[in-house]
Amino acid sequence: MYHDIFLKSPEPFIPRSSNIYHISEQTFIEHLNQIKKSKVNVVGLTKLSTSKDSISLTFDDGWIGAFKIGLPIIKEFGFKCTFFITKSFVGRQGFVNEKGIVMASEAGMEIGVHGTTHRMLSNCSNDEILWEFKNCRKYLESLTGQNIISASMPGGDWNKNIASCAKEAGFKNLCVSTPGINYSYTNSYKLQRIAITDKTNGRDISRYCDKDISKELIKSRFFNLPKKILGMRKYSNLRRWILGENKNSNSEIFKP
Repeated sequence: MYHDIFLKSPEPFIPRSSNIYHISEQTFIEHLNQIKKSKVNVVGLTKLSTSKDSISLTFDDGWIGAFKIGLPIIKEFGFKCTFFITKSFVGRQGFVNEKGIVMASEAGMEIGVHGTTHRMLSNCSNDEILWEFKNCRKYLESLTGQNIISASMPGGDWNKNIASCAKEAGFKNLCVSTPGINYSYTNSYKLQRIAITDKTNGRDISRYCDKDISKELIKSRFFNLPKKILGMRKYSNLRRWILGENKNSNSEIFKP
């Protein structure tokens, strides 16, 4: 689960709670080299459940660097990836525009839904959840001509009701932000992903390709407790406060 790629450093307007998931071009190339050395198959998300010993590369939100910097590198390696787009972010500062989405689609990359507004869905009504999914899906299908069948959860905020709404909205796959290995019998509406951060190095990527994610599972279990106690919205605000962010500042991008 990637987010953005930058040349030298993240843009200064991006708060720490977001840019922790942004990595340099050099680091990204190192990651892909490790994947290539591992000789695992790199497949599109829609083929993951039927491909043995395979991985999928996904990008959340629609950050411009993922398209402008990341996409040419992915193409050079001969890999495919999935870009999950938030409709309301398209064309905003730091995010891809419609032309970039179309170019990625025409290059053979999968386009998926990351919500219409990026809000956490666990506190939304069914009608609101369906609108978040369907409105973005309709927009992206009209833009790319693709049949959009994959979505990912903003903030990793997932429950069974959200999964049910995703199915009703016509999706076949729903990705979360919980680390894990997916198998042929894994619930396709709860596909696990490993979050890539600015601390992720080539050795980590090599471990992931060998299905060694023990460190990530321990860390996830540690953070799951406050998430369950507080709920995703309060947890998100607490995390921002710990990172020294003012939620009312002009630098806020994602509203929990």
